[in-house]
Amino acid sequence: MRHNKRFYFKLLSILTLLATLPVIIVGLFSYLKSSEIIEKNIAEEKEQSIYQIQTNFEQTLQTADLSVTTFVTSYQLLKALDEPLTPNQFQLYNQLKKEMNQLQRSDSGISDLLLVSFNEGWRLNNNGLKRIETSHTENIIEKYSSLPYKSSWLLEKKEQILFDSSEGTNCDFYINLVKKLPLNANYKGGIAIAYIPICDFNNILASNLDSETIIVLDENDVVVAHSDLSNIGDDLSDAPFIIELNAIKSDFGQYDLTLNESDYKVTFRKSAYNNWTYLSMIKISALNEQSNSIGWFTFITTTIILIGVIIFSYIASRRLYAPINRLSRTITSPPAGTMNDYKNSDEFTIIENQIVEMLQQNDELEMKLQGQVVQLKQFFMTRLLQGKLSNEELQSKLLSYEYPTSWKYFTVLSLQVDSLEDTMHDVENEDLLLFTINTMIEESILDNRRMTPVVVNKTQVTVFLMDEDSHTSMTEYISTRLQAIKTRIKDELGITVSIGISKKYTQLEEAHQGFKESTEALRHTLTLGPDSIIFFDNIQSDSSFFTFYPRHIEIELFNAIKAGDKDKVDHYLDELINALFNDKLSNTQYEIAIVRLLTNLIELTETLGVNIMKYGGHKSLFDQLYEFRSLTEVINWLKSLIIYPLMDKTEERMQSQYKNISDEIIHIVQQEYDTDLTLNYIAEKLHYNANYLSSIFRKETNTSFSEYLSLYRLNIAKKWLRETDITVKEIAERLNYNNSQNFIRSFKKVEGTTPGRYRQKNKV
Repeated sequence: MRHNKRFYFKLLSILTLLATLPVIIVGLFSYLKSSEIIEKNIAEEKEQSIYQIQTNFEQTLQTADLSVTTFVTSYQLLKALDEPLTPNQFQLYNQLKKEMNQLQRSDSGISDLLLVSFNEGWRLNNNGLKRIETSHTENIIEKYSSLPYKSSWLLEKKEQILFDSSEGTNCDFYINLVKKLPLNANYKGGIAIAYIPICDFNNILASNLDSETIIVLDENDVVVAHSDLSNIGDDLSDAPFIIELNAIKSDFGQYDLTLNESDYKVTFRKSAYNNWTYLSMIKISALNEQSNSIGWFTFITTTIILIGVIIFSYIASRRLYAPINRLSRTITSPPAGTMNDYKNSDEFTIIENQIVEMLQQNDELEMKLQGQVVQLKQFFMTRLLQGKLSNEELQSKLLSYEYPTSWKYFTVLSLQVDSLEDTMHDVENEDLLLFTINTMIEESILDNRRMTPVVVNKTQVTVFLMDEDSHTSMTEYISTRLQAIKTRIKDELGITVSIGISKKYTQLEEAHQGFKESTEALRHTLTLGPDSIIFFDNIQSDSSFFTFYPRHIEIELFNAIKAGDKDKVDHYLDELINALFNDKLSNTQYEIAIVRLLTNLIELTETLGVNIMKYGGHKSLFDQLYEFRSLTEVINWLKSLIIYPLMDKTEERMQSQYKNISDEIIHIVQQEYDTDLTLNYIAEKLHYNANYLSSIFRKETNTSFSEYLSLYRLNIAKKWLRETDITVKEIAERLNYNNSQNFIRSFKKVEGTTPGRYRQKNKV
């Protein structure tokens, strides 16, 4: 056999992988972690930077706002607004001019301050005091009166400013503070405007990166300040990144943005002072420059380490493989006829496969034997419960199957599933559930306390072994164990079960009798309800032959069925069932009462001429009835299979009958409308009660008989008026009106015009 080095290459690959994988992971982790830290630091730096810009901006704005507010609320200014400021009032003018000059200090940012008095027609700024015309005053009021607040910030181009200024800056835009005067009065007799050049904010917006853009937006998303001065005044309210920003409810933060095929990191802050927004937009590629340099350094370092690790792995693998190589040369060849199977396998695989094959054969043999033993035990238990074992065969099987022998008594436990309604399981899965429960019982009850559990005819059966002398202690022990089993079944399978328990016996030959008693106990779930543990000893037999049956409630139930009243049907059916099961009867008497109800329902269907036997399927109704295990199942079955279908069929028949009667009444009206036609006449003709016909006709046509007759006669009259020359009086007589005036009034009430005018408009 030619020995290959497949295992050697596996060993080399594993050593290389074990050595290189940590290096790669550490290198990758180092790169990712350092990149994350760098990005985090830069992001924090941008947040601090935009916060500093906001602080510097608002410090200038708030200083100007506070200074101007203090000035415009002073007594001198409020007095001056209502004064003409003539040469005689030079002292007041001089005081105002002095205070205005003080406001224009370097830290306030104000380059000029304009005061306008609408009432006295003057304006005052750095150029001095001038009179203004009425038209000029109207222009000021029109431009600034629409501002929503008494104090507002307004971005204006230099050429939009209404008054010239001595201020010599070359700025194209100004941030102007407009205050309507007096501030706290409803009537505004003047205005104050503080002019702040945008150029003064250029130093605040200075950026260290060419790829970074600083933007300041007002409350209407108009650019107030920008790293690129040419963008000042642009309206960005429709820009996608502004729409995305406005959707963010936070007052500050960061988000990623793709704009013009470039990725940006956007840092923003929203001002609570004036609802302005401060933005910093920087390309993510610029943020990653430091990370990329670290990445290249990490890659080169990791590559050098990997080369050294691979060399070490090669040397180490050869040393480790040396004894394995010697063993592979002396190992025995694989079994004859299997050379092709092991052609591509290494030596360890051949040895492993030989061992695995031997173990598999051993396991298969053991499983076959064990499976046959389990099946034989189950077959033995089934025959034992059916009473088909002789005493000799019974003793022989007990020894061969190694069943416990140290017990004094036994009892038979029969378990059945209560109902699969309102659970996750289908009826088709009941057998599977029973076998699952069978396994649970094997796990829950010790081997020395039971014989092999089996499933017989939709019932799980266990022979329970006991050595307790006291009946009370035996009952308590069984109840405790079974309650635990029921709880586990409910928790794991989501279903409830009932368990019947036979009397205790001492001879296994009597197991078939115990099986009958336990199944008989299960029949009492109909009266005791689901989820029960029923001892056969506790079942009380009643020797009374009399069976109580509430016939008067049944009569009310049947009347409700005939009337098609579903609410009353549900009420009387529940009342009848409660009346039956509130009375102390034996289980047999309960079954007789339920069968009697079913028989009477079948008789009612025959009386009404409705065939419901097709609803029974392949099984008879009585066979289906005996399969139910709870009272709720019986009630639902009666409703869905018999009562509700019977009501539907009866309702369909009555609807058809009502329509036929209504059609006959309409036919008589159409044939005899010109006679003295009454509902009593039709009732006598059709052999029905007049009130009965009236209710049917109204139900089918949604109108009364008299209304229908009057409307039909009116339609005939309209036809005669259009197509014939019959006089109105003659029409009234033919249609059986008392006189022509009654006819005219009736016609006008419906058509809104007299018969004569109707004929004139509609004459053919």
